[in-house]
Amino acid sequence: MNTGIRSFTAYQKRVLGACFAVYFCTYIGRLNMSATLDDIISSFEGLDNATGGLLQTLFAVFYALGQLLFGFLADKFEPKRLIMTGLIGSAMANLAFSFMPSFGLLLAMWTVNGVFQSMIWTPIIICMAHCFEETKRKSASFVMSFTLALGHFAAWGLAMLLSRQFSWRWSYRIPALILLIAACAALVMLPGGLRGSSRGKKSAIAAQPVKTLLGTGLILMLLCCVLNGFVRDGVVTWAPTILGGKQHTMLFSLIIPCVNLLGILLGAYLVRHYRGNIRALTGLMTGFSGIPALIACALGNMHVAVAAVLLGLMSAVLYGTNPLLTTLTPLEYDAFGRVGLVAGLIDCSIYLGSALSGTFTGLVSQSAQGWRAVYGLWTIAAFVSCTLALLAAQKSKALKRKAQDL
Repeated sequence: MNTGIRSFTAYQKRVLGACFAVYFCTYIGRLNMSATLDDIISSFEGLDNATGGLLQTLFAVFYALGQLLFGFLADKFEPKRLIMTGLIGSAMANLAFSFMPSFGLLLAMWTVNGVFQSMIWTPIIICMAHCFEETKRKSASFVMSFTLALGHFAAWGLAMLLSRQFSWRWSYRIPALILLIAACAALVMLPGGLRGSSRGKKSAIAAQPVKTLLGTGLILMLLCCVLNGFVRDGVVTWAPTILGGKQHTMLFSLIIPCVNLLGILLGAYLVRHYRGNIRALTGLMTGFSGIPALIACALGNMHVAVAAVLLGLMSAVLYGTNPLLTTLTPLEYDAFGRVGLVAGLIDCSIYLGSALSGTFTGLVSQSAQGWRAVYGLWTIAAFVSCTLALLAAQKSKALKRKAQDL
């Protein structure tokens, strides 16, 4: 059976195109901070890496809390309204951020941005659950995964260009405009009237509490997601700072999202040909991401090009696992009527890890071992995450049995 993009209907292509455009734009209004973090820290006297990292930490904490709330609401309310509210709110937060005169006010505005951004991803998963039958979901999910690499490339490239040509504040004003344009696209292209799971009344009746879902290995996958987010967003947040000198930062930072495309293609290929379950594949890929970190830890001081390649490889493999975690794993719970809730829990867990990647990684970087200590920490986190996913893979049969019993 043909399950590729060519088998999509015109309606499915329109929905997928809208979801892609919307989430691509959310990265432009989110990752502009990591691209300009070094400039922001430099512009405020006495600000260090640990304090500056609070921008990432507070964003991630409130993004994670928002995922819990909106993951629950997305199963009950119209996804299109949540998506549009998130886009418009994020646009306003970005615009306000660009005018804030103090670091404290910057923290407040970026926290608000985290709340609005948390309203967008889970409703997108609900739209995909409604609009794509199970045989086509893997193809649709990997199309969506390209938003990560392309969004990073666009966000970092645009933010750095605006920061160099004007100031870092313009790196938030232009993304605000882009987010408003995305909200208009969502209004026109996304379907309205959708509610909850794709299985209608059956799923509403069969909706299972979190306590029941945890017996399917979900808790292990959530812990895996925490560590995945810690490493993945640690690389994304601190790569520009690690790479140092302004004459090199833009060039080598943009290598990372380019290499991410290869990681996503690798992930798509493995899912298509791998005969084991998705959780086991997630574990293997996550474990492999620890190898470049281990090499970087062993090398210590290295040329900026070598550091960029190793960071790019780590990011590529982790981004290859992203659709497995954020899309395919929640869709396993469609029969339970809990796609939105599980998607929210997973994204929440990832961003709890992301919260640690801000301030905690900044503190570790200021230790005697510097970035070498950070590489060692990322190595340990990757291997523990691998172990958790492999343990969760043993619960896959229990998940399928419970789904069949509904």
